[in-house]
Amino acid sequence: MKKTCVRTIAAAATIAGLMIAQPMPASAGDVAVTEETIAVRIDLAGRQRMLLERMAKNFCFARSGVDVGRSVKILTGAKDLFVRTHNGFKKGDPEQRIFAEDRKGPKKAWSSVNLMWLPLEATYDAALAGEFVSEEDFAQTMGLTLEARKRANDMVAQLRASYTSDLGDGGFGSTLLIDLYGRQRMLSQKLSKEVCLVSRGFEPNATPAELAKTYELFETSLAAFIEGMPIAGVPKPPSTEIADQLAKANTEWQAVRPTAALVVSGGAASLSDLAVFAEGMDKFLVEMNKAVKLLAAHQASSS
Repeated sequence: MKKTCVRTIAAAATIAGLMIAQPMPASAGDVAVTEETIAVRIDLAGRQRMLLERMAKNFCFARSGVDVGRSVKILTGAKDLFVRTHNGFKKGDPEQRIFAEDRKGPKKAWSSVNLMWLPLEATYDAALAGEFVSEEDFAQTMGLTLEARKRANDMVAQLRASYTSDLGDGGFGSTLLIDLYGRQRMLSQKLSKEVCLVSRGFEPNATPAELAKTYELFETSLAAFIEGMPIAGVPKPPSTEIADQLAKANTEWQAVRPTAALVVSGGAASLSDLAVFAEGMDKFLVEMNKAVKLLAAHQASSS
């Protein structure tokens, strides 16, 4: 079997692995529990994974001298949005249509994320206030991000499992696809972060081998959404509008793909190349986020 085929099947297995979840409890808060607000909830929980990677990515770019002003601005905005949504899951946030969480599994997962977030927040606050951040603290921030993202991913799984019974027939399948689309947003930021870390020599938090895995998963997942991948249980886009939106996201990816491929292959990217790459991946993020919103709305209207 060819190596590329083996990698594709392995990536498909990784995508399919998200299908495993544990069933759990039920109930409400200050915003009504409806199919629409549950879809919003899973979308926003998935966005938290992306925001963790987005902060780390822009911390790396700023520290590397890549479009520093823009990187700091994005880091600040990502941190503020993460905090607001994180607190919203605990206390409720009507403007974001988040009800206060009262189910055991998601609450426990939230606390687990919070343990990782507190030291991350302290480092980002210090850096944004102009304080010196040592190489050791920078490396620790990258390591904490990995663990925080794993825990945030567990929270998404706990939410999917906990609220499946509230979604009626086909509920689990619809939330799974939203989760998968949402994960692609996170992968765009994780890939950008690892391109930065590897190209600037910041190890052991990102190695060329890990970057290659992220790159392969990013490409395989995006192709699965566009074309469908039955082996991983991923259907073709459920509407023409969603298909068109995914095509727009892919156009942004193809524009900067050569830089990622260069770094993956061991080549060196210049600071200007990295700046263009970072901006291009942010454009991809915007278009992919629209695809997630369209999917969530489609699933809600079809149920």
